[in-house]
Amino acid sequence: METHRIEGTTVLVSGGSSGVGLAVAKGLARLGARTVLLSRDAGRGRDAVRAVQQATPGAEVDVESRVADLTSPASVTRLVDGLGSTVGSLDVLVNATGSVGERGDLQPGIPRSFATNALTHHLLTRAALPLLRQAPEARVLTVGVAPALVRRLGDVAVDGVDANASGVRVLTQAVAWKLLLSRHLAETEPGISAVVFHPGLIRSDLLGRQALPLRLLGSLANRFARSTCPVAEHLASRTADLGPAGGMVDDRGRTVPLPASISTANAERSWAASERLVSELQ
Repeated sequence: METHRIEGTTVLVSGGSSGVGLAVAKGLARLGARTVLLSRDAGRGRDAVRAVQQATPGAEVDVESRVADLTSPASVTRLVDGLGSTVGSLDVLVNATGSVGERGDLQPGIPRSFATNALTHHLLTRAALPLLRQAPEARVLTVGVAPALVRRLGDVAVDGVDANASGVRVLTQAVAWKLLLSRHLAETEPGISAVVFHPGLIRSDLLGRQALPLRLLGSLANRFARSTCPVAEHLASRTADLGPAGGMVDDRGRTVPLPASISTANAERSWAASERLVSELQ
């Protein structure tokens, strides 16, 4: 996949202290972007900054970390206001926050796993829109799942989240809402390109706190995993073709066909539902 230097751009990477987010940050910093990592923990953020610097030995990389709780509207507002006062505009937003195995509710009616895997992307993207609109070729890149799972998406609950659904069902809905978020941006923000991408197999500690079988699976996968994310580097390059507006690409940059449920009408409904759910987090 083709990549280009992107000096003079600013990128914001959520979930940037580990896993896919950290892999993306390493690549974009290497291409010359001013890279801002988001983390919930200041210590992990500092560790991530060092990891990005070490990934490009001998080169000057402009990288920093900022702390934010992406399930808190107030925290996200403070983050974006602070970022706006220092950078003025945002060229690339990478939504890489995600989790597996979270249990319980963030608050009544909102499963914690759904908040982390769907609402955080909505909340951060919505808050960052004024900064993205200031950039000439802004891009919103959201981490998705394997194309085979996307193709199996059937009907999607777009007017709310079923708090009584199984954990797998809640995560499936979160996947759909990521796709619908990009579709909504494609319909309503003509100056911003949006795409969901499958990062491929990336070294991660995502399964490190799960039951033993999942920990073993994660350890095995990491033996074959990458520490960088070439498709994200390709998509962040200003001349890259993102494919159909609001669509999805696989880890080789190829367009992934989406099910009929990822429609303009459903995108509008899921956006409205996300707005309602986010308002309940105030």
